[in-house]
Amino acid sequence: MNNLADNKNGFIECYDIGGTNIRAAFIVEGKIEEPFINEKTEKNNVGSLVQQIKRISSSLRKAHPEAPLSQIQAASMALPGPVEGMILLGSKPLEFDEEIDFSCLLGDYFNVPLLIGNDLNMASQGELALGQFNEIKNFCLVTISTGIGVGVIVNGSLYNRQTEIGHIVLETNPDLANPCLGHNGCWAAQASGVGVEKTVEKMGQKLTAEEIFEDSQFQETVNKVKHYNAYGIGNLINAYDPEKIIIMGSLGLKQFNKIIPDPEIIKQYTLLKNIPEIVPTALGENIGLFGAYFSARNFLKTA
Repeated sequence: MNNLADNKNGFIECYDIGGTNIRAAFIVEGKIEEPFINEKTEKNNVGSLVQQIKRISSSLRKAHPEAPLSQIQAASMALPGPVEGMILLGSKPLEFDEEIDFSCLLGDYFNVPLLIGNDLNMASQGELALGQFNEIKNFCLVTISTGIGVGVIVNGSLYNRQTEIGHIVLETNPDLANPCLGHNGCWAAQASGVGVEKTVEKMGQKLTAEEIFEDSQFQETVNKVKHYNAYGIGNLINAYDPEKIIIMGSLGLKQFNKIIPDPEIIKQYTLLKNIPEIVPTALGENIGLFGAYFSARNFLKTA
């Protein structure tokens, strides 16, 4: 029986919506088409974000007059937060506490099947399909960026449950614990880009995470981030016993050597003897887009 995914030449309109930037493009046969759009995310206002998405979509479609609606198979969005169906259940990176129903806000606008999903779950499917370790069937994909999150692949399939591992509590000292919409002192509050900025803000300085990591006076702060990541990664190993741990996210990729701990440090936080190799994703900053693409392809196979 034929299904919508049989047309592999069809366009899929893909969005990677992060707490810092939106990345968007059409992807055809696993290849990103020009133009590729990358701009700051409109946060803390649902209406502004929806209008931004509509404007980006209009730009993509005008740039591809050869792609009528009949050739656009789906629109797919990776979002930083828990998702149920077509509803985003709040998002710390986007600064939304309320639930957002994307089917009501954007379903009629796109006029093609619309899929939304948790960014880590989608990215994990992209890593599984295109990554450098496609022979590996058990891995954790960790994003370290505006926030921290984890996607899990078990026996070659997505562990598709509502998990928020980035909000496990690592710091209980109230003087050191940073605030979070989840739990104060959680992994994201202590070791994400926003978390590092809050730590330095307590010292009386307001700097970006990028500025902090490039300033040697904050070496102790950077070392603490590495410590928290050892603690968090140790918890992942205890819970899932992965064959690999793969790192993504702007902070994780740019500052990999500064914030990813050595295996000997991680061993302090796990009872398992074998520490898996920890590597940056080979898909770079496009992993979110590829995740949206392959999630849509899988969705269309069942449509």
